[in-house]
Amino acid sequence: MTLDTRNPDKYFGAAVRLRRTQLGITLEQLADTCGVSAAALSRFERGLLSPSLRNALHIARGLDCDLSELVERATVKIIRSGENLRFFDEETGIERLALARPSSSIEVLRYKVPAKTRSKLFAAHQRGTREIFYMLTGSLEIHTELDDISLNEGDSAIIQVDQEHWFENKKNTVANFIIAISAG
Repeated sequence: MTLDTRNPDKYFGAAVRLRRTQLGITLEQLADTCGVSAAALSRFERGLLSPSLRNALHIARGLDCDLSELVERATVKIIRSGENLRFFDEETGIERLALARPSSSIEVLRYKVPAKTRSKLFAAHQRGTREIFYMLTGSLEIHTELDDISLNEGDSAIIQVDQEHWFENKKNTVANFIIAISAG
């Protein structure tokens, strides 16, 4: 299915239909979930009717997605080298680079942790949030209230972070890793 990017109503409707068919739900099931009539949903999907902001938000909620996923036209988003947000902690020397944020619930970061350095304590994230670590170079110890995890170059770990946590590079070399944060 291709999305018509020239007409906003048709684009929204096609995106709704695509998402609904991916989820395997009928118009009636979506109508029950989002509180918008099946007849109106059908007209939205065919691009015959413009949704109000209220209805568009209800439809997105019913499809378990962000409204931006139904209205954004860009199918590809490129962040060029040097355009990333960079955060540098002068106290620890830890550098964090924001690589991508494909949705409000997912963020991808790259960290550079100097030798013999410990991060500050990170507060607990919302329930169900996970951090997926992938070690590019070096070694890292990750500490939570329940676990202590050691990772080396090439290792990965998926960690529940709905608790306080921190990481530490105990080695004499720099540690570089990528982390994807998936909100619960």
